[in-house]
Amino acid sequence: MKYVAIFMVVLVIAAAGLGAYTYANARLQVVSVELKTAAGGERVQEFTALQTAVDRGALNGTAFTESVPGTAADYSFFTYTFRLRNGGLIDAEMVEIQHIPANGDVLAYATSDASQVNANTIVSAGGERDVWSVVLTSAQNQTDRQVSRSFKITYYIWGIPMSVTAKYN
Repeated sequence: MKYVAIFMVVLVIAAAGLGAYTYANARLQVVSVELKTAAGGERVQEFTALQTAVDRGALNGTAFTESVPGTAADYSFFTYTFRLRNGGLIDAEMVEIQHIPANGDVLAYATSDASQVNANTIVSAGGERDVWSVVLTSAQNQTDRQVSRSFKITYYIWGIPMSVTAKYN
């Protein structure tokens, strides 16, 4: 009986250690943030679709203004690529990027793949994944690479909401 009791104590200590390790590493890390810019004139169809969506109140993203006046040439698309790493033992689910607007930003939307398709984004345990955020901003920001941008990345681990902040520049 004594050996069973010792075995159970060792088992409880090992389980507690595994639980502490899992909790301590249940965080996403932002490994890198990269930016690609495109003039609005290069993405006229996308601009028109976004302009219409904002006018109808049907944007799948966040509008920072009530309308998008002007033409595509008046705007620029900033596409931010975030490399996220999950060092924990549990998948990070429902990863979402929230853009904190800078001066001149009109709207933002997040995507989970380069073809701009929204889906439930999961960063698997011990893995890495790229996610994207697209910001439509005024054309004057096209050449201003010094614009600092902040993003809040929210996610769930074991149903518990968590977040991390990422910055560009």
